[in-house]
Amino acid sequence: MELSLTLIFAALMSMNMHNPGTTGSRQQADQRRKVLFSFGIISDVQYCDCEPEATRYYRLSTGKLRDAMNSFRSDSVDFVVNLGDLIDHDYASYKPVLDIIDSSGLKIYHLTGNHDYLVDPKYKKRLPLPQPSKEGYYSFEVGRFRFIALNGNELSTYSSNSKSQIKEAEDYISILRDSGSMNAFDWNGGVSTKQLGWLKDQLDEAVSKNEKVFILCHFPLYPEEIHNLLNYKDVLSILGNYHNIIASFSGHNHSGGYGNFNLIHFVTVKGMVETENTDSYARVDVYGNKIWITGSGREKSQILAY
Repeated sequence: MELSLTLIFAALMSMNMHNPGTTGSRQQADQRRKVLFSFGIISDVQYCDCEPEATRYYRLSTGKLRDAMNSFRSDSVDFVVNLGDLIDHDYASYKPVLDIIDSSGLKIYHLTGNHDYLVDPKYKKRLPLPQPSKEGYYSFEVGRFRFIALNGNELSTYSSNSKSQIKEAEDYISILRDSGSMNAFDWNGGVSTKQLGWLKDQLDEAVSKNEKVFILCHFPLYPEEIHNLLNYKDVLSILGNYHNIIASFSGHNHSGGYGNFNLIHFVTVKGMVETENTDSYARVDVYGNKIWITGSGREKSQILAY
């Protein structure tokens, strides 16, 4: 009996050594145990040299932002994502927060929010937020992962749009309001038909390259609420056709939120400007089968499988 067990064990070992799928399985298991890369997320810093208003403590955002960037640097994140609304208003508000970001030495990807455009009109076309494209929407890759950053201000009444584009946004909001849409407010923005086509092309390319995808947008896409992107339904109708999307990260709603649609995790990050003493930011560790969000302050921690 002892000899038989020895022979069986030897046979199994031999099968494993010659099974071409074993090495791949071990690699997948290793990817699930180790962090592939990490990134930080901030949203709605909304700094300005202003007195507090209700729950928003504008001046204190610089201290919170400094703590967040120091934490990201200590954690050696690969990059940081700013989901928009870095300032509340006034072009001069940019310098203090950008000085903090630049001094961190960390790579950062900026999205713009509605408050970023609350500056003198002469500055709206040249906000000091470097982006990879003049359109304000872009993508970048980290290994086999693609990040798709949407410009949710493209269809809006407040950005650097022409008078005809602003009129188009006003008309669209009016149609939404007449139809009873809860997000029909002029402090929300939307994406153009051209950008929707670009999004689909990006997702098709990600499929062809066997990439997993993260979506980034200042305005929430899901679940339905008053802060949603104006034409979030158009975006969801596209996202619903793909099965390689891990998660979507948004800001704008300072209370945060979570939803799941088509097995996509929709995470709304809480606003940093809120409260006098409590920060809000997160580090995201990406594994081969999950993302581990480590929240700080008001932002909660959660593990989301994919």
